[in-house]
Amino acid sequence: MPAIDPTMPHSSRAAKPFAWAGIALAIPREWETGQLGQGYALLEYQFRPVLELKTAAIRGRFSFQRHLKQLARSVQGRSAPQLRLTPRPPEWPEFPSTAEVQTFTWQGARIGGRGLLYYCHHCHRATLIQFFAHGECGLAAIPRVLASFRDHATPPDPTFAVYDIQATLPSRFTLTRFQFDAGRFELVFGHARETATLWRLSPADVILERCGNNLARVVQDNGLLPPAVLLADGRPRDRAMEWQWPPKDYRSRLRSIFGKRAPQPGHALRIWHRPDTNRILAVRAERVETFNAFDRICTSYGNI
Repeated sequence: MPAIDPTMPHSSRAAKPFAWAGIALAIPREWETGQLGQGYALLEYQFRPVLELKTAAIRGRFSFQRHLKQLARSVQGRSAPQLRLTPRPPEWPEFPSTAEVQTFTWQGARIGGRGLLYYCHHCHRATLIQFFAHGECGLAAIPRVLASFRDHATPPDPTFAVYDIQATLPSRFTLTRFQFDAGRFELVFGHARETATLWRLSPADVILERCGNNLARVVQDNGLLPPAVLLADGRPRDRAMEWQWPPKDYRSRLRSIFGKRAPQPGHALRIWHRPDTNRILAVRAERVETFNAFDRICTSYGNI
């Protein structure tokens, strides 16, 4: 069977979700996450860039002319001689009436491509998307990728879907911190006093062997819980462990003293083993409004 060409239009079965920094796309399964930053993503195929994305919320008036001049300067920084504004290619999808779009091509000595600058008047977000062409590789995947483009929250779509993990969090949560190291991913989301932290640890078989197949030891060795909480017995689940403990702030104590319902679950952590992907996943919630909200985050968190 011939290898799948990732530059060809892909069906939904050949696509996978990619969601980051408020942007969601369906991309060919062969494309991989290369780099992530705050409002930035680079996707690769066979270690070569295929898509670069930059996005940001805009305050005040958005100037296409100013941003295109900045883009032209950045292209010149790549030793590319020109950026040319073009009409929307006929095979590309039409964009919503609330969007302002300018398409362009760029070509350098060794690499070129097509792209667009997209501004949504509804959510005031500007997004730059650039597709790279590599010699004989075509750009036929662009229409389907762009047709899947979303810059608004569309539940139940995942809040993030990067590398090999995805999860859906309440729309009020925003990403405040993230770190992707070999064998350890950590993402922190928050809203007001609520926080949710998600981890992915791998390879699970090596970690579990080192910890005597004890998930509590995995939690301890990776600092996922304060030592005082670990002293309390975690509740076993199927290939998982869970801890719940009350918040220590004085407002929660007053609510408890005067008989008002304390927020649930207070604080909680669940850690579980995914043998099928050789991963260990964990979610810690602090002051999340209900246990059901915590449980929904855990249920949504998994591998792509």
